[in-house]
Amino acid sequence: MTNLSINFPDNIVKVTSEVAKKLGISRTEFIRQAVMHELNNFQAQLEQNNITKSFAAMKKSKEYQEEAGLIMDRLNSSLPLEGEEWWSKTKR
Repeated sequence: MTNLSINFPDNIVKVTSEVAKKLGISRTEFIRQAVMHELNNFQAQLEQNNITKSFAAMKKSKEYQEEAGLIMDRLNSSLPLEGEEWWSKTKR
């Protein structure tokens, strides 16, 4: 593990110390968890942005729209009749 020396304003030090004490953890652990929380949020935001860009690209793609239309048509079509109702509890 690497040691870092970070300077915080006094009010932040006071609040982090108080919160860490209430949580029953050290101030160092509280700050470590806060940094990890922010890194995870940052990563999630990057992923959301990438998904948004992907959806926008799909919306603009004529090829994708045609393929999606075919898939939806097939999903909305009726299934062929089956001789055996395997899904039914009572056999007919």
